[in-house]
Amino acid sequence: MEMSKQQINKLIEKLIDEDYDVRKNVEDVLIKLNEQSIGPLIDALKHENPEIQIHAARILGKIGNKLALNSLIDSLNYGNSEFRREVSLAITKIVDKNP
Repeated sequence: MEMSKQQINKLIEKLIDEDYDVRKNVEDVLIKLNEQSIGPLIDALKHENPEIQIHAARILGKIGNKLALNSLIDSLNYGNSEFRREVSLAITKIVDKNP
């Protein structure tokens, strides 16, 4: 499956949809896109909406690609406590997947 960065960014905006099924489906697609979605998800770590930041960190952890590691580590210095917790979990998942 190929998607443009613009299409991926539109999906990321849907991570805060009111409908749980929409949010879950979007998360599944972003995970399946794997490396394609990493750049836009890293950008979303600095999104103006903290909920999108949290979802982006969670999905990066589920993808588990070490390309996101430095950006996640940098993200430990900002955001609310829930975001930082999610970032910490994502880092742990990535490190565990890439010993």
